[in-house]
Amino acid sequence: MIKFYFNGAPNPNKVALFLEESGLPFEAIPVDTRKGEQFAPDFLKVNPNGKVPAIDDDGIFVFDSN
Repeated sequence: MIKFYFNGAPNPNKVALFLEESGLPFEAIPVDTRKGEQFAPDFLKVNPNGKVPAIDDDGIFVFDSN
């Protein structure tokens, strides 16, 4: 199952809309960037850049690289 890491910013919302409309099963995992959760070691394994949105699809990671 896809794990979708997000916050309330515009880019994560676009990904959320796609996932909902596509009908793909996914688990939404909130990341509170105001609390610095994007720098937690577990999240940095998903996206070493510490940014959302990020997706973990059974060990294949897709993320924003800005």
